[in-house]
Amino acid sequence: MKKLLMILLAGIFIAGCSNDDTSNEADTDDDQVTEDNDSEDENIDNDDGEEKKDVYQIGETAQITSSSYGFSYEVTVNDFELTTDEIDGYSMEDFNSQPHEDRRFAVINVTLKNTGEDRLVPNDKLSAQLLGELTSESSLIEFYKKGDEELDPGEEMTDDLVYMSRTFFDEDTIYLTYEAEATKEEVKFELPIPENNNQH
Repeated sequence: MKKLLMILLAGIFIAGCSNDDTSNEADTDDDQVTEDNDSEDENIDNDDGEEKKDVYQIGETAQITSSSYGFSYEVTVNDFELTTDEIDGYSMEDFNSQPHEDRRFAVINVTLKNTGEDRLVPNDKLSAQLLGELTSESSLIEFYKKGDEELDPGEEMTDDLVYMSRTFFDEDTIYLTYEAEATKEEVKFELPIPENNNQH
């Protein structure tokens, strides 16, 4: 009888331990699920609360979506220079009634590819601004003739974007910016100012 009672008590004890282990595992699983949910919530908050603006370097290719029209395209900045030389027969005096000695052309060689499904006329649908802390310039349309041509899906073109300013001297870095001020779509290409252009 005592043996039977001992066996019963041992069985109850083992069953109780098993339930405790199971409940501990369940508690642990619940904790992990809660932690995972918290992490997801944090990611959602970050996505909604922060402006994500990618910055690319010269030679890199950015995949961009138009914030206004929804089509996709790619941009690669191939080269960048500041110069006082004439470009395609134009001098800085052609754009100013009172020329300044410290003005510069910013010449940015860019490859644009239409990755969307419809034809694209860059000058009609795209805007590339040159931005810095003190600089805010739009491209001089006289130099961007290819931007008036239709670009079929899958086609690409390479041409110079040309800007002019005298505030380049006061910047360490300027940015060629597409989809400017669009929270998710804005893309910047970093263009470091050469040191010898900072002295005037």
